[in-house]
Amino acid sequence: MRAPIVFPIRVAAGATVVQTTTREVSPDGVFVCSLRPPKPGTAVALKLYLPGAPQAEEAAAVVREWRSAPEGGYWAEFVDPPQSVRDLIASLLQRRERAAASGPPTPIGAMSLARRPLDDPRRAFPRVEARFGVRFGNVQDFVLEYAANISAGGVFVHTENPPELHSVVTVTMELPDGGKPVEAKGLVVHRVSSQDAKVRNTPPGAGVQFVDSSDEFRERIDRAIEFILSRG
Repeated sequence: MRAPIVFPIRVAAGATVVQTTTREVSPDGVFVCSLRPPKPGTAVALKLYLPGAPQAEEAAAVVREWRSAPEGGYWAEFVDPPQSVRDLIASLLQRRERAAASGPPTPIGAMSLARRPLDDPRRAFPRVEARFGVRFGNVQDFVLEYAANISAGGVFVHTENPPELHSVVTVTMELPDGGKPVEAKGLVVHRVSSQDAKVRNTPPGAGVQFVDSSDEFRERIDRAIEFILSRG
């Protein structure tokens, strides 16, 4: 059984190391979002930042099926995963199955948020409300907007002109912890136009899922979320 669950994951293929996110998970492996996937058959070392785990879990895997855009990435099949990984994934899938009865998950940015994290069992990681500068766009268009909320897996950017769904964008975030801006690639997984926003009474903008970033980026995101939560 594969379930659509997003959480951060670190992938090492030889000397190439990428911090990205997942799209699906099962007891046998994970679907890794990637703009430049390794070749099928490539052995990879995974570090999974599973929700509820006190620390990242490591597992070996082999690249199997590829998917082209807009679902760019690949299935990484576990090779003799540790029992701790098996147990955490089994627990995660059970929670996801129970939560599915309450309806579809709320997309990034589709509802009003308190500064504290939302207690939504359908989301692997909570979002926290935050406002900070975000430069995002593509080669033709790069604009300064502001984030409305952020999680370990993505950010919702408040903009009157959101990019098209499934667009690949570059995001440079001026995180509120005071450090230098950080940059990553992202995939637009949720889009709220100005017209839709008026109907739904939600802010217009784009939900961007992080892909193909660095270890420094992951550390900064985690630190920024801790900083936001510490401010209450």
